[in-house]
Amino acid sequence: MKSQTILIIDEEEAVRESLQLVFQEEGFNCIIAENISKAKELLTTEPVSMLIVESSLLVPSSFLSFILSSYPSVIVLVMSSYAEIEVMQRAILNGAHDFVIKPLEFQELIDKVHQHLTPLTN
Repeated sequence: MKSQTILIIDEEEAVRESLQLVFQEEGFNCIIAENISKAKELLTTEPVSMLIVESSLLVPSSFLSFILSSYPSVIVLVMSSYAEIEVMQRAILNGAHDFVIKPLEFQELIDKVHQHLTPLTN
C-alpha cells in the first residue's frame, strides 16, 4: 500500500520539521511549506491526502476555500494557539475537517491524522 502524503504549512521551521519527523516515523510521506505560496506550488506537483495548516496563515487568505474547491478530497486539519480560538472556529465553520490546539500534543495529532486517513473497516 502506497503511503499517503501530508502537507504541513507553518511559518515556524521547528514546528514544520518536528511534525515532518513525527509523521515520517508513522509511515506517511510528509512535505512542508513555510507559507501559502509554497503550499500552492507543492499542491500542483504532489498528490496530497491531508493538509495541516497553522490557523494564522488562513487569515485573511482565501486559502481554505481554494483548497476545498480545488482539492475537495484533501482533508484539512487546522492548528491554532489558545489566543486564536475564534480563527480556528471560523476555519471549522468554513469547511476545515478538524483542529488541534497548540502547544501540540503529538499523540493527539497522530490519532487525528490516523482517524481521518485510515479507511473505515466494517
